[in-house]
Amino acid sequence: MWTAIFVTLFVGGSIWAGILKSHQRLKGWQDAIQSCGLQVAESGLAFSPQLTARAGLVEVRIESFGNNGELTRIVVEAPGPPDFQSVTIRPESMFRLTREIEIGDGYFDSIFFIQGPVQLVFALLDAETRRLLGDVHVKSQLEISSGKIQAVLTKDEKVPEVLPLLLEVRKRFAPTLEIPRRLAENANQDPEPGVRLQNLLLLIRELPNDPGIPEVLRKACSDPNPEIRLRAAKALGAEARGVLLELAEALQDDAVSAEAVSTLDRELPFERATAILDRALSLRHVLTARVSMEAIGRSGDPAAVKVLAKVLEQEYGYLAPNAASALGATGSPAAEPPLIVALQRDRSDLRVAAANALGRVGSVAAVLPLKEMADLFVLGEVRRAARQAIAEIQSRVQGASPGQLSLTEDPAGQLSLPPEERPA
Repeated sequence: MWTAIFVTLFVGGSIWAGILKSHQRLKGWQDAIQSCGLQVAESGLAFSPQLTARAGLVEVRIESFGNNGELTRIVVEAPGPPDFQSVTIRPESMFRLTREIEIGDGYFDSIFFIQGPVQLVFALLDAETRRLLGDVHVKSQLEISSGKIQAVLTKDEKVPEVLPLLLEVRKRFAPTLEIPRRLAENANQDPEPGVRLQNLLLLIRELPNDPGIPEVLRKACSDPNPEIRLRAAKALGAEARGVLLELAEALQDDAVSAEAVSTLDRELPFERATAILDRALSLRHVLTARVSMEAIGRSGDPAAVKVLAKVLEQEYGYLAPNAASALGATGSPAAEPPLIVALQRDRSDLRVAAANALGRVGSVAAVLPLKEMADLFVLGEVRRAARQAIAEIQSRVQGASPGQLSLTEDPAGQLSLPPEERPA
């Protein structure tokens, strides 16, 4: 009998303790709701406390969550912009089966998995919204999906901290969001260069005819980040040629300067291209040096061969084949001697580049060195390049003057003596 009484008292005490705890949780939630200016519409107690509160079109639900109801879940709902139901933002996971959107903010992209309509996502996630979501993430497990903003907390004490943040996020997802204007602001004003760049590229790619884009591009041409200036200048065209020239000559970023030189191409004066090449070689900016040589090779300037031949002579790395190719692009007979010398260098890629260039500018004088190189390499790309160069020279040169080596019609490029010098 005493055992039964003890069990009854223990169970009854546990029940009352659970009810008391639920009441305390509910009271704390109500206080948090009221401090945010919302009115409680419904509430329930027992072992699973929950309440619903509203303010205008905003509805907030707070409820116990998890197997034992120890967690707290806050859900905020209100009308959002079109297609907001398709936006998903949740903690990043190492198991990703679908492609996500990268905003350009390294920290934010590392902690959140993002999906949805690209323009809307970029417009929503400006600097202030990212800050708010980051703050919520530190205090809870955040998820936005199906038009709802949800946070799961391990401690009720955090409800008064997290709830105002969620409501502030909800305000920033207003139905009246103007996507082009927000994207423009992000492109010109966001503190993260990566975010400015991604918003700018999105505007250029998807909203090129929007009337506000030219002004956004002009502002972006003064951005501290060189890649942003490059993208804006390329999109503006002739109006921003001066920006491209500054980027080409600044050599602040090798890839950016290289693309600026490539974009300017024949509009880049020979003297300036040569100066850029000299600085790029000095700084070992390989990309810029390569495209500068290409521009010099296509310039048509008589001094181009001398400039490129010097690079070919002095370079022993990756730039030597580029110099050989650029010499071929000049189309000048003066390019032949340094290219013949390059055939003797102990680099297969350089020999191939020199052979290809000689196929464009070489004369009968190049045939014997090419044939010797082809005979030296029985198989492989070098032999193929040498044979092809001989064939191209053969197609341009119709015979040779008396006393010189001439070409037969054999496609392999065999050499023969002129008829008058053949043995009887």
